[in-house]
Amino acid sequence: MTGNPKSPTEATLIQHLLAGEQSAFEALVKMYHLPMKRVAAAIVGHGEAEEAVQEAWLAVIRHLPGFRGDASLKTWLFTIVGNEAKSRLRKARREVSLEGIGDDGILQLSNDRFDATGHWLPAPALWEHDSPEGLLSIEDFRRCLDKVLERLPDNQRAALALCDMDGLPLAEICNILDVSASNVRVLIHRARLKVYDMVDHYEETGTC
Repeated sequence: MTGNPKSPTEATLIQHLLAGEQSAFEALVKMYHLPMKRVAAAIVGHGEAEEAVQEAWLAVIRHLPGFRGDASLKTWLFTIVGNEAKSRLRKARREVSLEGIGDDGILQLSNDRFDATGHWLPAPALWEHDSPEGLLSIEDFRRCLDKVLERLPDNQRAALALCDMDGLPLAEICNILDVSASNVRVLIHRARLKVYDMVDHYEETGTC
């Protein structure tokens, strides 16, 4: 079985990386440092994210000669930084369980708020509100959103951020968090419910 198909650009970059070209590595860092930092922040928090990424780059340098291309370069990098972020959580003795639900965890994802794919049904009105009043209140809304995201369990926050903020496909989220697809769906769904509750409350009261 061959690895994932790669674009000509990625294939060329990998070729230059494996040849040890410094300019290729600099291009790789420029391309993926910020996305990797978002992945790390989703798992370990913003305070530890930059250090996690720096350690991940060192791991990339160490393991690059053995890169076989079984996964895309992006997935490989995100998996490395995800592992480093999870390691930092363990070292900090934080009780984090990315498996927390169990492989048989079953949750009905289709209800009055989400469709069968887990997307809003309907979308929160505020998120599509472009009136002057809506634009003026968006800063307060973002503060409330940040608060509810901070209060989410680490597993839910990581899954939600990787899916809804970074737009990663389910398979990549499973690789990064090392959990099953069913668990990821449940984690995302539970996190979205909590966000939706905050949106409901904000739209009704204008407060968190």
